[in-house]
Amino acid sequence: MLRKTFMIILLIVLSGCTNAQSHESQAGIIGENDPVTRAEASRMAALDKYSISEINSMDRNITFEDTSIDKWYDKYINAAYAAGLIAGTDEKHFEPESYLTLRQAQFLINKIKGNDKLKLRFDERDKDKPIPYSVWVAAFERSMDTSKLRTGNISIYATKEENKALGNDYMLTDLGLTYFDDSDNTKYRNKNISAIIRENTIVAVKAVNETMAVYNNVEITDRSDNSVTVQLKGGTRKFSLENNSFDVGDSVNIVFGADGTYEVNKA
Repeated sequence: MLRKTFMIILLIVLSGCTNAQSHESQAGIIGENDPVTRAEASRMAALDKYSISEINSMDRNITFEDTSIDKWYDKYINAAYAAGLIAGTDEKHFEPESYLTLRQAQFLINKIKGNDKLKLRFDERDKDKPIPYSVWVAAFERSMDTSKLRTGNISIYATKEENKALGNDYMLTDLGLTYFDDSDNTKYRNKNISAIIRENTIVAVKAVNETMAVYNNVEITDRSDNSVTVQLKGGTRKFSLENNSFDVGDSVNIVFGADGTYEVNKA
């Protein structure tokens, strides 16, 4: 039943958009058949207005019964609510894990953009159906504050799988130490992604690109007979090698294959 609903909603287009969304040429578009939750939309809306450090330092003023300070999304709901961007479904409930409806999405876009000039085109009888993540992100991208947010390609160098010190909330990318509190961010390891970014914070992932992450001209900082540790922007990462012929101080290029294997070559 849900899949049929999503297929209907995927026919929605953004009025005034003349060039079929640019991310359609990329592989692995995120969320074409999956709805966006109210929590995810709150995260994007909050980061359009505030930096992650501002969000983390805000007093908690929300009193909804269905969220708490130990939830990843609580601080974003608090910030979006404080900015007057989004309200609860009633005085006591926010329903963070419920799907954002088309009607709610239009209201939120109007708030983010500061006017009602960007319209989501849908049949009025479908207004309470969920909006797919990919359509929501496209609408958000057209509404976001481009003096603070931008869209770009990012190479993911390491997650907690490769560096346990990163935990759940950080990754090493070509931006340096990058904040992204996605509980499953390890699915992007060694990948190149298209994302909406605020400074060193990933606001939303749009697509996983066909190209894999490549480390060019990185310096070896430590070695053993069967491994090398390289210096990356924002941290280090260790690679196992069957026969290590490299020395500390050497510069190398590391190229990943689609299956996660890698080659280490002298730069």
